[in-house]
Amino acid sequence: MNQKSHHNLSTRSARTRSPIIPPGSAALMRILPIFLILIAMLTDIASAQQVSRSIDRDTIRTGDLFTYQIHISVTEEYDEILYPDSTDFGPDFVIRNKTVRSDPYGDSLTYTLQYFGIDDQPIPELYAGFIDGADTTFLVIPEQSFIYQGRVDDEESALRPLKPIFPFFRDWWPWILAAVVILSVVCFLLYRFRDRFFPAVRPSEKPEFEPSPFRNPLDTLQEELGRIEDVYPDPHKSYRSFYTELGDVFRAYFEHAYRFPALESTSGEVIEELKRRQCDDEVIRLLATILQEADLVKFAKYWPNESDCQDVMKKSSLLVARIAETDKPIIEALRQRHEERQKMEQEKFSEETHYGLG
Repeated sequence: MNQKSHHNLSTRSARTRSPIIPPGSAALMRILPIFLILIAMLTDIASAQQVSRSIDRDTIRTGDLFTYQIHISVTEEYDEILYPDSTDFGPDFVIRNKTVRSDPYGDSLTYTLQYFGIDDQPIPELYAGFIDGADTTFLVIPEQSFIYQGRVDDEESALRPLKPIFPFFRDWWPWILAAVVILSVVCFLLYRFRDRFFPAVRPSEKPEFEPSPFRNPLDTLQEELGRIEDVYPDPHKSYRSFYTELGDVFRAYFEHAYRFPALESTSGEVIEELKRRQCDDEVIRLLATILQEADLVKFAKYWPNESDCQDVMKKSSLLVARIAETDKPIIEALRQRHEERQKMEQEKFSEETHYGLG
């Protein structure tokens, strides 16, 4: 009897210590890890890119130029980033200048815009595209509002009340006599000091046409490379800005010499355009190497060492020497076109001067 009672007490005690699981808790425990993973992924996506924007003034009038700055904090690596262009801003905003600066914290875009609207239409919502392989992610840049100021002030243009009409004297002779005396005095003073009030007019010299000199794009390229060497004696310490400026000087040369928007094109588009125009193979090879290294530094967070920077400067010197050999006909054609344009402007200036003097 005692043993049976002891066994019942042990069973009751064990049942008392076992946890009580409410209905549905097992399903909740299976869903909870998936929910936490989704929150982590959303947090990761939200923190991948952050954007801020600002303009340099509060009020804008029709025709005003102003600066619109966008800073995008990029914490991941992408193959390419697509930024807003003139088609995204709409017809009321015209892009006069656009610069992109990169730093370890992201990319800063500076737009110089001119406003042609007639109301306080905000800068529209824009999108930046982040290309990673076959996937493209778009970042929303919120619209930027401002205060529109009209050219005509409503308070100034309001009609003012009429002043009361004052009666005049009926006797006009004293006023006529006073006017004659004053007019005589003025005429005497003008005649007495005529040399001071009316100095002798010298015949104007015939204006001369001043032609603008031809700017050789190859000379500009060599000057810019020399400037980069002076500004960056240790380029590996400021490798990002060094590679960015190095790529831009070559893009500027081909834009000027070959007449296509190389500064606004990707590296692949520049190379394809030069191939289409049957540019020299060695020029294309050296340029592709320099632009690819610049893209690695700018987009792939590649850190070049001192030897890499010295090597890319050697390639730049070889590329300049090759361009000087192969682009002589192109530069000579640019020179002739400049001289023809100057000749036409001189003829137009002579005609306008002749009619003006006649």
